[in-house]
Amino acid sequence: MSFNGRSALKHLFALVLLFGISGIAFSQVVLEGKVCDAKNDKPLEFVTVGVMDTDKPIGTSTDRNGKFRLSVPPCDSVRLRFSYTGYEYYTIALYYKDLKSPYRIDVKLVESATTLKEVQVTDEKSRSTTFTHIDIQKIENNVGPNDGVESLIKTLPDVSSNNELSSQYSVRGGSFDENLVYVNGVEVFRPMLVRSGQQEGMSIINPDLVEGINFSPGGFDASFGDKMSSVLDIVYGRATEFRGKISGSLLGVTGFVEGSVKDKFTYSVGVRRHSNRYLFSSLDTKGSYSTAYTDAQGIFSYKINDKLDVALLTLWTNNRYGLIPESQITTFGSFMKSLELDIYFDGSEVDKYSTLLGAVTFDWHPNDDFGLKMIASAQTNTEQEHYDIQSQFWLYERGMGADATIDKFDRGIGTFLEHARNELKTNVFNFELKGTHYLRLGNLNWGVKTQYERIGDHLKEWKWVDSAGYAMPTTHEILGDENNVPYNPILQFYANAENQIETFRAMAYAQREWNFTTRKNAEFRLLAGLRAQWAQTTLLNSLRRQTEESANQQLLLSPRLLASCHPQWTKDVLFRFAAGVYQQAPFYREMRRTDGTLNLNVKQQKSYQVMQSADWNFKVGDKPFKLTADLYYKYLTDLVPYTIDNLRIRYDADKTATGYVAGMSVRLNGEFVEGLESWASLSLMQTQEDIEGDGLGWIARPTDQRISFKLFFQDYVPQIPWWRMSLSFIVGSGTPVTFPYQKDRSQEFRLPTYFRVDWGNMVQLSRFEKIKRSALLRHVDDILVGFEVFNLFDHHNVVSFIWVADYENVYYPVPNYLTARQFNLKVTVEF
Repeated sequence: MSFNGRSALKHLFALVLLFGISGIAFSQVVLEGKVCDAKNDKPLEFVTVGVMDTDKPIGTSTDRNGKFRLSVPPCDSVRLRFSYTGYEYYTIALYYKDLKSPYRIDVKLVESATTLKEVQVTDEKSRSTTFTHIDIQKIENNVGPNDGVESLIKTLPDVSSNNELSSQYSVRGGSFDENLVYVNGVEVFRPMLVRSGQQEGMSIINPDLVEGINFSPGGFDASFGDKMSSVLDIVYGRATEFRGKISGSLLGVTGFVEGSVKDKFTYSVGVRRHSNRYLFSSLDTKGSYSTAYTDAQGIFSYKINDKLDVALLTLWTNNRYGLIPESQITTFGSFMKSLELDIYFDGSEVDKYSTLLGAVTFDWHPNDDFGLKMIASAQTNTEQEHYDIQSQFWLYERGMGADATIDKFDRGIGTFLEHARNELKTNVFNFELKGTHYLRLGNLNWGVKTQYERIGDHLKEWKWVDSAGYAMPTTHEILGDENNVPYNPILQFYANAENQIETFRAMAYAQREWNFTTRKNAEFRLLAGLRAQWAQTTLLNSLRRQTEESANQQLLLSPRLLASCHPQWTKDVLFRFAAGVYQQAPFYREMRRTDGTLNLNVKQQKSYQVMQSADWNFKVGDKPFKLTADLYYKYLTDLVPYTIDNLRIRYDADKTATGYVAGMSVRLNGEFVEGLESWASLSLMQTQEDIEGDGLGWIARPTDQRISFKLFFQDYVPQIPWWRMSLSFIVGSGTPVTFPYQKDRSQEFRLPTYFRVDWGNMVQLSRFEKIKRSALLRHVDDILVGFEVFNLFDHHNVVSFIWVADYENVYYPVPNYLTARQFNLKVTVEF
């Protein structure tokens, strides 16, 4: 819907006054401490620490140093239970009014001759939402070329990715641009010019700083923003004591340190330096690669008094990718028809990407019933893409000669000439106020937010293709060529634009939670909310004349509902239902045509979602497991059609489409060995769209991955306590791709199946008593030595195609292969 600015603001402020007068979030008390063996004072790992006698039980487990950290909600008293196989359990009662955050508890457990049955502790409130929580304490070795948070997310159900070099992912048929990412409540915006995983570098999230990971593939509540697919909510933890880590591998080095001063000031700082040159050595394209990703991040907090805390989040990244290509030899085809493409290059490419983010958070909790949180943030993304590359190719058909040698027969010859001088700068400023009022039956939450965006885009890019002496395509009009000159090169692609836009957004949400229990002790939770956004986009400057209006206003209203039921059956089963409207207003890329001009009249894309879920907690022996099943359907309107080439998304801003997504997924997770979580997931999904006016009807969307199976597995042998193993296994069907600037998408062509296995091993030197008592570990807590195998089975995965033509103008898709099998050594020092 579109409204004038004054009317929209009236509606928005009325919504704020209606829901914003209640109040505010109470800060929970943090309990922390250490658990040791009473006999030898040795720290105990994987001790279960749980809160007893509560409607919403919560808990955690100790790390390898015997340390734990647990947040406790308001209540009259707290009963903590410490349990560990082979030890007597220990229970302690604490009065909430006497607790001051952080409150320290050190416990010593006594060995028992009787093996106790393990107490399973789950977070019931998290279980009743659509979020999956990953306990970072139970992830010891995340293996992969990019061992960040996103590599774990890619192993979850409903998440699709066919590129191990990138942190981008698709969720339930959505595009890369439909995913929300938060760090400590601050929305983070990714670069937009990245077109391949080689350019991207590392994920913006530093795993050394992460304390909590929560991921929702859809059906999330109204407190989260206006995108259609998913939410990744990252929590950077606050330090309780001094500790640090330094890690080095063939891919780079990382460092991390955190500590606290007088229980008032805490700091956590991480630095990373990463290079993918070693990985690129296995690619078909040979040349001189120059890559360097550097970042520094920190979270600083200060407790002003018992009612007010302030925190500062800082983030700086700098990524440089350079390439002087030399040659490429790629063989493809089948046994009956084997082909080879030889390419020789001239030129170079230099890309630069940098991000600067700062956010300050004030958390005020005047009493036990109210709290208020204010967040102010600013982020700047600066991107540059410069290249001039000439590619001369020869296409051969390969055959077996009489003397058992490989003979090559000439099938085609041609040249690509590509040029780009693209620069993009994005500035985003936010101010947000969030509050929660704790009521007897459930919380009342509200929030208001303003956001200002300013984007400057300089685009100059073209591509010329000459195949077998003929420039292609030959259908482009050559402006000014009235005299029919003998030769004039025709460009396959041309874009030239200078755009500058600004967008002002005002957002608000309100939601109410109800928790109640029936006479048969069935537990119900209902969460109903409404989210609103008003946005105005204005074109400030453009190199090329725009035929559309220079400003656009839109108002979005998105109701959302979540419900859960936990019946008191003999089996611990919980049912969830979620429904809602998710509307995504255009940011920038959705409005830009392929030639660089803008269509400011693009409407907000809409997703009407409904999903039904069930999860079952059970035990196999004494080990806890959870089986989760999801069934979902999304009806999509006002879609902006797009194509994907590697990582680059090109929108067709002048067209709209209607679409749908239907699918189901199953996930089994648990502790196959004590203290280490593993999971397996299976996803089935179909997404199609009907583009208005193309006459093709329903066709597959670019993210239509029909089936995928993922496995993340961690293991160790109790008789070999110093060894840890992890395995990441991903297999997924191919997604649709298009010919260069293909107009008739009725001809569907798909990537091959993506299959990858990464295997990691880690040795803890502190587990060896002789080494532990030696001078090597005198000043450090532990030294970890890792050996990893990337792409264990050396499968040739394809990320995109180069389309070349032979002498008969028949096109062949030449695969761009991803990385081959490689080995990595990693050493980590903890102190």
